[in-house]
Amino acid sequence: RLPSQGSRFMLRGRNSNVTRLIRGGIPRQPTTRRGRPFRAPLRRKATGAQPPWAPHGYVVSETPHEYRYALQLASAAAGASYMLGLRARSAVPSSVHRAADAYARANTERPLLTRAVTTAVLAAIGDLLAQSVASAPRAEASSAGPSSSSGGGGCDLRRTAVMAGWGGVCAGPFNHFWYNWLERAVVLRNPMHAVGLKIALDHVAYAPVLVGFFAWTDLFQGRAATPHDALRQAVCSEHLAPTLRANVVAWTAVHALTFTVVPPPYHVLWVSVNSVFWSAYCSSVSEGGSI
Repeated sequence: RLPSQGSRFMLRGRNSNVTRLIRGGIPRQPTTRRGRPFRAPLRRKATGAQPPWAPHGYVVSETPHEYRYALQLASAAAGASYMLGLRARSAVPSSVHRAADAYARANTERPLLTRAVTTAVLAAIGDLLAQSVASAPRAEASSAGPSSSSGGGGCDLRRTAVMAGWGGVCAGPFNHFWYNWLERAVVLRNPMHAVGLKIALDHVAYAPVLVGFFAWTDLFQGRAATPHDALRQAVCSEHLAPTLRANVVAWTAVHALTFTVVPPPYHVLWVSVNSVFWSAYCSSVSEGGSI
């Protein structure tokens, strides 16, 4: 909005303050405080409209051609990604959209319960996966001849229930509070340093969690009479050190995405989805096997 006729206002020039006199809404040539004419920096030949005070044949300022080309490319890429996102969203069934919206709403309203149930279900799926992988060689051996003995071809529901209980009672609530605390506590100036510190703290915190996992499975699978015996067996287990090394190798890459790409409200969901394979590995190791 232009000021009224005869009023004065100050403009910050490139080298000094410039006073412009507005008369009838038409700006005159700007001058400095000493009354010298203000010379705008000359760029290149004008191709379009120019200010009234600019020298003939030049423009005061103009966006470089390279910048305009980059902006056009960026806007075209943004429009293409938006259209692809709309096309992909229309390709997904509406039931999936409703399920995702329901989960997001539950994750916002009751985060602890939602994450505990999610971790329990995915831990059970991981145990079923481990049992199916472990039973495949025995099924082939039993079908080879009647003389071979089959050690039980069905699914061990007690083992699956133990894994689901571990996910719902221990792992899910722990992940909920642990990742919320990490987001609040670890705040560094360098984002990559913060990611590295979070990954290191996660490896340190999950060492006692793995001890608790082996104690849980030994206690509820009947391999230990009391919780004290289960904890002592878990600490002295020969499977603990290899599992800790596998934990560092497997989860470093996963958490590099957890703390850089995945939004904080969905950290537990992301970790639980990746824990399907980790639960299969841990379940097999706790039963004395390997995957």
